[in-house]
Amino acid sequence: MDTLDLTACDREPIHAPGAIQPHGLLLVADPSSLKLLGVAGDVESKLGLSDWSGQPLQDVIGSDFALRAKSAPANRPAIYLGKFRTSDGEAFDASAHRAECGVIVELEPAEHGSRPGGVLLGEIEATAAALERAASIDELCAIAAKEFRRITGYDRIMIYRFLDDDSGQVLGEDRDPSMRAFMHHRFPATDIPKQARALYLRNLVRVIPDVGYAPAPLRFADGPLRRSTFRTRRCAASRPSMCSI
Repeated sequence: MDTLDLTACDREPIHAPGAIQPHGLLLVADPSSLKLLGVAGDVESKLGLSDWSGQPLQDVIGSDFALRAKSAPANRPAIYLGKFRTSDGEAFDASAHRAECGVIVELEPAEHGSRPGGVLLGEIEATAAALERAASIDELCAIAAKEFRRITGYDRIMIYRFLDDDSGQVLGEDRDPSMRAFMHHRFPATDIPKQARALYLRNLVRVIPDVGYAPAPLRFADGPLRRSTFRTRRCAASRPSMCSI
């Protein structure tokens, strides 16, 4: 196993990793013409795009989704476009945001058997009520970890607080019993470098379905888009730093 150089983590350009996690698909379109400039993920087999360069976005995801994606405001979180189905019937959750290089559309596999909105709202209300009853910060963190793990189904939920010296401490945790506990552990500032903390303030949600994944690199067409201009800081499926895994 390769040894990770933690001293290099604070120099890693995590805002431009050049790849996404392979469970998702990513489309980069010109903001004016909506023609594809770049892609990531297995768009060839999932979307039937054997020759994706210059393809109109509306021909890939439909006119309604393409027009809504084009209207996504700059410097704002992604907007949810809705459920997108491929010609094979595979369902994806589609979202879009505006970046420096153009319009970014992300497709992530839709959850099978997802709960109705009313059920989910009821669960959120129950969680909010439980949090309001907490008598201390420790109890609040314990309830939050337990409730959010119940809602999301994740293997582990941790509540992590940054201290004045930039080190961090785990204040709350709920986990699968087979996993090692990190409750009350304290980690040095190098565990989450400064640029990672800044990124978390802009992108509040980061999902890693499989920590053993192989990154899906960004691929660009011949045109004005260049790797150096592309930032994935608002992409939900962006490849996380190895320092975070």
